[in-house]
Amino acid sequence: MKIFKKAAYVFLLNSFLINCMSSYCLAGAGASSGQILAYNPNPVTIAMGDGGCALLLDKPSAAILNPASTIGAYRIVASVNNASLFSDIQYNHIGAQFPTEIGNIGLSAMYAGYGNIDYTDSLGNPIKEESSNDLGFILNYAIDLKKTIPIEALYGGIGINLKVIRGALCSYETEAIAVDAGTILSLSSIDNFYLGVALKNFGTKLKFLSESFNLPQCLAVGLAYQEDDFYNFKVALDYNNQLFSDDFFSIGASFEPIYFLDLRAGLKLTEDSFDLDARFGFGVDFQNLNIDYSYVPQNNLVGTHSITLSCALGRFTSEKVAYDYYMQNHFREAVNLYNKKDYIQAKKEFDDILSVYPEHVKSQMYLKKINNKLAEVELYNAEIINGYMRKANNALKKGDIVKAKENFNKVLDMDSVNLLAKKGLEQADDYSNQVSIEMQRDKNRARIEYLWDRSQKFYKEGDLVHARKYLGLILDLDSKNKPAQDLTTTIDNHLAKAASDKIQELYKQGIELFEKGKYQESIMYFQAIVIASPNRRDVKDLIEKAQKGIEELNKYDKNKKSIILQNKMIKELENNFNKALKYYDKRDFVDAMNYFKISKEIADKYSFVDYSKKAQEHIVKIGYDLSDIYYKKGLGLSKKNNFEQALKEYKKALEYNSENSLALFEYKRIGEEIAQQYYQEGMRFYSIGNFNKASELLRKSLTYNPDKMEAKRALEKMR
Repeated sequence: MKIFKKAAYVFLLNSFLINCMSSYCLAGAGASSGQILAYNPNPVTIAMGDGGCALLLDKPSAAILNPASTIGAYRIVASVNNASLFSDIQYNHIGAQFPTEIGNIGLSAMYAGYGNIDYTDSLGNPIKEESSNDLGFILNYAIDLKKTIPIEALYGGIGINLKVIRGALCSYETEAIAVDAGTILSLSSIDNFYLGVALKNFGTKLKFLSESFNLPQCLAVGLAYQEDDFYNFKVALDYNNQLFSDDFFSIGASFEPIYFLDLRAGLKLTEDSFDLDARFGFGVDFQNLNIDYSYVPQNNLVGTHSITLSCALGRFTSEKVAYDYYMQNHFREAVNLYNKKDYIQAKKEFDDILSVYPEHVKSQMYLKKINNKLAEVELYNAEIINGYMRKANNALKKGDIVKAKENFNKVLDMDSVNLLAKKGLEQADDYSNQVSIEMQRDKNRARIEYLWDRSQKFYKEGDLVHARKYLGLILDLDSKNKPAQDLTTTIDNHLAKAASDKIQELYKQGIELFEKGKYQESIMYFQAIVIASPNRRDVKDLIEKAQKGIEELNKYDKNKKSIILQNKMIKELENNFNKALKYYDKRDFVDAMNYFKISKEIADKYSFVDYSKKAQEHIVKIGYDLSDIYYKKGLGLSKKNNFEQALKEYKKALEYNSENSLALFEYKRIGEEIAQQYYQEGMRFYSIGNFNKASELLRKSLTYNPDKMEAKRALEKMR
């Protein structure tokens, strides 16, 4: 019994040391046991102040903070974690998360070794040495909270953990079972905000002989903000109410300054202390492979280090998630290239993004900046076709459509009749179209829900015609909306079985609307009759007449508006044309050209033929005059050896008259000379090993002569 008491003393002492070192405020000596359940093995949330109860994460260890957190996993993720707490105290966690159609399932195991205990006899001589440790297993299940009718919307998720823990104190062992439950809810009134609640470690006690120890029970409440489009920015604010330890508040944040690096920091404040516990960490993202690290400094003691290696496997469970994931990665890579001033490669990346996602506003903004910098620089590709095809097919299998289309197009640039590449592009387009449908649904969500409510109202009132009208409007926005399709079919079946008196009533309503000139509304009733009686030729004729009536009304409105607009625009046209003539008489050719162009645009748009012809004649004549003026300016600058400025003047001359042979000759001659100078200067830097400067000068050489093969070959060697 003395041995057991000594062992218990050492066990409680070790628990106290963990209390000092762990990132959680662990239970006081003798108050509770099973401290392995109180430690947070996730470096992401450790670095954010031990907070993150409301964060959506994809790592298996996130389930320990809140069982619902793992709804953020969209493909299989496996991870292994090691934490060095103090001296020979070690904590290890290994787990995997499996997304399925019925929810996300996670399996993990954790082990904490508290060091060795020395046994001595009554004289103090060592007898033997034994260790104490905890071993735990966790089964996690989390499921989304969402609605599907009339359109899918995610509200958050709920999750549960089942834990089994075995505690070993020297030769004594005990076991306990615990349960966690948690939820994360999206605050629909505020975009990107989430609320999380978790109840943890409720279960049986750990019992050593006659003494029992409670598990470290806890209630955690958190608020989080996640903004993927702004440097993957996250903020988490948590409060933890612990039954056997001090309660604490935590706040933390993380962001990605560059696309593969995540920086994190946080503070933790215990209720009974004014000391701020600061910690920090980082994550490195290699897409399928991630490394996360956290460090918690300790007063007068070695700090706590925690590191996790995780790997994502297989395909994404959702096409849209895969689409957004790879889109975000490509955008970050493109921005990184832009910040490095590698504008040619950055332009290529943004072009590839916009070919798949043409409405991506941030890519449009960056591309506009690049186009202003690069002007006429062209991308040069020289890869092997088989290599492109292999990359393209692999990307297509993963759902990386941007990368797939990029490589298929490279193949077609080299082999325009390659059937495999064309077929691959078709598959990529099909994939993109499916995602576009989902994105369009999100965009029109409010409108679809409103139309659905209207259709339901009319359907319940028995007004099948108007119910069908609103369902048709839903299908115009979302052609594959299953609830709308099903209800339309149900209504059509009802109409097909309608009695003759019902058909006569529909006919009467349609005729009344037709005679009042309400052709569009009358068509709804006539179409309902056709569904019920497909052979009613008289009704089909009425539908044709109503459609012609609509066309006549539209034509009348259009002609009326056109006449009013023409009368208005003739005054604006005359005003601009007269201004152009005044500037022309003053030989202010630039302003005259601008006003003649404005006049021609108005004349062409509103069919003022005479004005259009006169404006065009002046534009051509002024173009010759300006071309000659800029040519002479360029010639003067050439004589002063100011060749780069002269080249700009020759270029302006050719913009106004592309057939100016004198300007064209000088433009090509001087361009080749400047290109040669930059090429020679670039090769000089290349010869002394300054490849960055050499590359810059060679690229500049190509801006003056894009066909200069020596510069292209030199750049290719430096890749």
